Amino acid sequence: MQPSLLIAAVLGLVQGLTEFIPISSSGHLVIVRELTGWADQGNLFDAVLHLATLFAILLYFWRDWVGMITAVFKKAPKREARFNRRLFWLIVVATLPALILGLWLEPWIGMHFRGLLPVASLMLVSGVIFWLVDHRVNLKHDLTRLSPARALGIGLAQALAMLPGISRSGTTIVTGLYMELSREAAAKFSFLIAAPIIALAGGYSLYQAIQGGALNLSDYLFWLTAFGVSFVAGLLAIRFLMSFLKKYSLDIFAYYLVIVGLGLIGWHFLG
Repeated sequence: MQPSLLIAAVLGLVQGLTEFIPISSSGHLVIVRELTGWADQGNLFDAVLHLATLFAILLYFWRDWVGMITAVFKKAPKREARFNRRLFWLIVVATLPALILGLWLEPWIGMHFRGLLPVASLMLVSGVIFWLVDHRVNLKHDLTRLSPARALGIGLAQALAMLPGISRSGTTIVTGLYMELSREAAAKFSFLIAAPIIALAGGYSLYQAIQGGALNLSDYLFWLTAFGVSFVAGLLAIRFLMSFLKKYSLDIFAYYLVIVGLGLIGWHFLG
């Protein structure tokens, strides 16, 4: 495999897996680049990875998306249609904090939270919070019991996950657990509300690439490799986590984040 294709495959794999497994995709991309010395691949590469993970969400939950879109434009008072219509608007509510705060804080975050030490510290803190919340909540509700206020709270948690080292999926799932959702319901809502944010992030990266004159598709194998690996990895990660959380807690991810966070902090100061 050519070196450039290896980079595309590795970064695509990291993005696809860690976007949905609650261990921080942005944090792991920073770690891989720091440890390998690979340069940032640019806005177009970010856009390709975002679009790949977006397609994974749309495909895995296609029945939910079709149900919601149909319900929004259909006035039938059936119970399922009412639920799908309500779920659609809950997703809109949960998307607003990340949309508003993202436009405001993204430049500042880019300047102050891209190093290895901030990422490691936030991973450590996230791991501790995951463990504490998952062991001290009453998990009993499905998405029919999710209120707009609680959806907004989960949306605020999603906005916090703009910081590299804080897992978007992990933070939103844990917040859902705090709202007394079951693990499966919290994970499903976390993935559904990821779609608009990932679409916006990918669209913005693509816009920046076009504005910067970086839209070069001549090396199509590089982009296809990144997209394909990220898409397949994302699809497998969603399927794995949805199945995993039916039986198990977030403990293993909490321990992973604490161990990796401590290891990277030690690497920073002693390496």
